[in-house]
Amino acid sequence: MKKTIITSLLLFISIIGIAQNYDLNKLKELSKIWGEVYLFHPAIVRSDKNTEWEKHFVEFLPKVKGDLTKDEFIAIVNSDLLATLEDPFTIIQKYNYDTSGISNLNSTNSFDYLRITEKQLSNLSSLMYIDSIISDRSSGKALVVDVRINEKLKLDRHSNTLFDYFMSMLVDDEIPLCSSITREHFGWDEYNDWWFYEQRWKVTTEDKQISNNGKLMPLKYYSQELSPYLQNYNFDDFTPIKRPIYFITNNSFLSYYSSQLISLQTNRLNTFIINENAGKIFPANTNLRRYTFNDFEFILNTAIHINKGVRELKTGINEISLNQDQIIEFVNSVHQDSITECNFSFSITPKKYQSPNDSLSLEEKILGVVKTWTIVNYFYPYTAQMTADWDVSLEKYLQLSQNTSSDKDYYTLIQEMMATLNDSHVSTFHPSILNFSEIFVVPVQFDWIEDKVIITAIDTSVTSDINVGDEITSINDLSIKNLLENESIKISHSNRQGLLSTVINPGYFTGPLDSKVKFGIKSNGKIKTVKIPRSMYIFQFIGFGDNRQTSAIFESGIGYLNLAALSNSSALENELIKMKDTKSLIIDLRSSYPTADYQRFLQMLTQKEVATRISIVPVVSATQAKVFQTDITTIKPISSFSYKKPIIVLIDKTMISRPEDIAIAIKSLPNVRFVGEQTQGTDGEMTKIDLPGGGETSFTGQIVKFGNDDNFYRTGLIPDIEVKQTINGIKQSKDEVLEKALEILRQNQRP
Repeated sequence: MKKTIITSLLLFISIIGIAQNYDLNKLKELSKIWGEVYLFHPAIVRSDKNTEWEKHFVEFLPKVKGDLTKDEFIAIVNSDLLATLEDPFTIIQKYNYDTSGISNLNSTNSFDYLRITEKQLSNLSSLMYIDSIISDRSSGKALVVDVRINEKLKLDRHSNTLFDYFMSMLVDDEIPLCSSITREHFGWDEYNDWWFYEQRWKVTTEDKQISNNGKLMPLKYYSQELSPYLQNYNFDDFTPIKRPIYFITNNSFLSYYSSQLISLQTNRLNTFIINENAGKIFPANTNLRRYTFNDFEFILNTAIHINKGVRELKTGINEISLNQDQIIEFVNSVHQDSITECNFSFSITPKKYQSPNDSLSLEEKILGVVKTWTIVNYFYPYTAQMTADWDVSLEKYLQLSQNTSSDKDYYTLIQEMMATLNDSHVSTFHPSILNFSEIFVVPVQFDWIEDKVIITAIDTSVTSDINVGDEITSINDLSIKNLLENESIKISHSNRQGLLSTVINPGYFTGPLDSKVKFGIKSNGKIKTVKIPRSMYIFQFIGFGDNRQTSAIFESGIGYLNLAALSNSSALENELIKMKDTKSLIIDLRSSYPTADYQRFLQMLTQKEVATRISIVPVVSATQAKVFQTDITTIKPISSFSYKKPIIVLIDKTMISRPEDIAIAIKSLPNVRFVGEQTQGTDGEMTKIDLPGGGETSFTGQIVKFGNDDNFYRTGLIPDIEVKQTINGIKQSKDEVLEKALEILRQNQRP
């Protein structure tokens, strides 16, 4: 009985735990909606708005946690999430939207009433009829023009439409049309403070003929294209309509013509808008994007329309339903015929999310997955190289993130999610997975040699009975094989060199001071276990066991430069000048991460201008498909110094990013060979994503190729002559890669 009660209790707790999770289908839909708004809606980064879109999402999510019907879900998303954008054209709407008929109004003593139907709006031939029934052109009596629609118009949005021409009947001089301002991303820079990537505003005008270089002209200027529709019409006798105009619109009509109405209202006196705040939004132009889901469609407005500084349409009435009495009352009222100009600020000010919690909430975990998925989806340039189907990943990690029990578990999950990119630039950080007060290492250096983990250097403080050349068979009770298999799930790596360089590294096994790492050691054919305390701070340990010289001139006049030790540009250039009279040169890029400007150094190695590098950045906007901008880097020689002798570059698996970038440039020179082992194949500017709770993740946001257009990513630098360290060489303190380079250069000097 007791066992049955316990079993039932555990089952109940399990059910409660599952019930607390969000509906996965709704989360996927919300994820894509939130992400598209995040990337493309202007309100998110406008300096005059305070749209905290990430915070709003976190606060909104609990409202859709319950069991909602389709209609309830749509209503809540519109009213509680999208409404914060203050944009009637960004909305969720059902496919079977109610398109009940529009009741016509009547002319009164106060106004003449003109109804322009959907059929007329879709047919240029209707213009003749509309023109003929407006006999009064200049009196003070109002003309009410009803253009409400409930059906999609049949238009070619790149050509003139009836309403465009009708507008031209209302002006006697040219007026400027609206500029369309949308967001464009050159790569991804969340806060627009990175020197390389940027968010920017893209300003365009209408691309139709009617625009006439961004202007609407009086009707007579369009006589040539209108003559087939207005036969025998005397355009010279045309009289513009100067009466007060009251347009009765609805949201359906405004989804087509809001920008044109802003232009007209801004530039023509006595032009007023009465809007019925109803009707389906039609994705009628490139600024309105349509996304389809199982039960509904999402319309995203991506543009702000500006005319003479005016950003919004001024509506005298904006009610859900209209009647004749409302129209009469508004027409008879006194109107202030002016619109306040408010210059658009081109300052981009994204709002950074600040978590109010000490640990991540469930909603913040969901936000982190959604944001990561969105940015990678648009800005990771190597999607063909990913292990996972990224659409499937969204569902997978939305589900798994809801089941994590701690910040550490969650950020470990983000590591796993990003590992599928197969990109050695991926780096996920959060205090829960890396505590800077606990990053001590054992003072023992080891490396991957002859497919084994071999000890290469030991600090004198180590008292355990181990020796240089001993094999490490396990670390913390995990065999090396199992260790690599386990960590490959979390460590994103462009090729195996990246995995080995990261995991087979003392710096990967950090922990608190004096805590111990357990090693299985094979020495002289015998297996033993030793525990070595972490006694050295990781940044003190960098470079331990590296006995290479900074620079040297060996026998036979062979120069040597170690770029790991030459971090100052001027020092490096001075050392290269000292090599002027050498017969050949070795440049050592192994285990280095140069940070100085190497432009002049590379010029000093160049004999003629050469293309060294091709870089390609994704450019993303809502109004066009993702495109790529290509840039070719070239190096020109300088007159003061040019090293023309044979050069050998030493490379290895530790090389990633900056040292690879230098090697890419050097590879374009004709007098260069590479000796050593394959590099990690990861170069290009990194893209960073800030995540809730002070975490972040990153990936390569730029494609890099060799100057001759050969592929680089994941391949890296392949040596002309492959040479690797051996266990015997380690025991004898030999640098076998350097020795091979010296041997090659000396052989070349023989007559």
